[in-house]
Amino acid sequence: MGERMRNQLSRRRVTTFTLVVAFLGAGCAKKDQQATGDSVVASSTSATATDTSANKSLYDRLGGKAAITAVIDTFVARVAADARINKKFAKTNIPRVKTELVDQVCAETGGPCAYTGRSMKEAHRNMKVTDGEFNALVEDLTSALNTFKVPDREQKELLTALGAMKGDIVEVHTSATGTALPASFKPAPPLKDTTK
Repeated sequence: MGERMRNQLSRRRVTTFTLVVAFLGAGCAKKDQQATGDSVVASSTSATATDTSANKSLYDRLGGKAAITAVIDTFVARVAADARINKKFAKTNIPRVKTELVDQVCAETGGPCAYTGRSMKEAHRNMKVTDGEFNALVEDLTSALNTFKVPDREQKELLTALGAMKGDIVEVHTSATGTALPASFKPAPPLKDTTK
């Protein structure tokens, strides 16, 4: 990873996990959407192999917004089915989280999106996320990335950004998983419909 990319990811580290965490209550993506995202990632992967990619952003190497959206949809479905972490998202507004997660990953990887959500610390305050739950979430994201055959280099860059946010997200230092969302947790409100 280039120095410029590393610095950009470090400066913006308040984003990726919020989007990832918010997806846990979502259902599976439609098969035709997954297929489209899969082909976008696959074409991006072959293009990466044929050029130096030294000048390409992580966003471009991942396949752009359509590919990121497909990975996020698969990731959310995995999280929803994962009893190790899905209780933490009992109050989550899934449409908001999906929108913010796609925008956050897009922005964090050098794409044209703007993330306007809360900081990681603010978004996860009083969630009582454990080390074990954070690690389970990373496993689900890695599995989604593997489903779309995202190359190791790109996975490492994305997961490095996520790992850097762990201190802002984890509040309970234990390997426990499947813990309940505390009653005191206040999630972000739904997004406002700007099409009206």
